Amino acid sequence: MIMNCINFRIKTKKYKKYLFCNYQKKKITFDDCKHCEYKQYKEIKKIKGKKHKQTKKTEISKAVKMAVWNRDKHKCIFCGKLLPWNYANAHYIPRSAGGLGIEENIFTACENCHREQDNGLNSKLYTDKAKNYLMTCYGSNWDIKNLIYKKY
Repeated sequence: MIMNCINFRIKTKKYKKYLFCNYQKKKITFDDCKHCEYKQYKEIKKIKGKKHKQTKKTEISKAVKMAVWNRDKHKCIFCGKLLPWNYANAHYIPRSAGGLGIEENIFTACENCHREQDNGLNSKLYTDKAKNYLMTCYGSNWDIKNLIYKKY
């Protein structure tokens, strides 16, 4: 693969991009890099250590995504667009605020609606719609306090 060579670079000159080999110190083409005898590959290092407990709790498992996707009838809860299962990944309480990766905190949203809900001009409107939707799904059992990671 061309992009894995540690000498491969994309540079710009007068607003035009070109490929450059740091080893040969010259402009190249994709074929030049592909058949280069000086190709050196990056070493992939494993990340040491365990994941933090909060990181584990706020991640969304595939089982939860599938359950949420089925609950939401395979559609975006905002615009009604049919979506694949992996779009069941929007948090009502965001991960950055400690929002858990549980069914009661997750809903299905298309890319555009998810972006609007996260940081669009109508973010509050979308968040309120998501809250109302989740409240209708879970009734009196749905409580915001149960959606946030608690350390102790």
